[in-house]
Amino acid sequence: MDLFDAELGGRDDPEAGEGRGCSWVTVVILGIFVLLAVLVHTFFGWVGDLFSAVFS
Repeated sequence: MDLFDAELGGRDDPEAGEGRGCSWVTVVILGIFVLLAVLVHTFFGWVGDLFSAVFS
């Protein structure tokens, strides 16, 4: 993996061929999406518990 992958325009390397695999940027973005999904799931779990306690 290369943080400055040629596909993302990070390096001006004319001999840079097609990138193989995924870059660190892709890994970080996917990690942020996973963390966001976990936080949203946890938040709505808490909201559901609160509503069930209040309205039951």
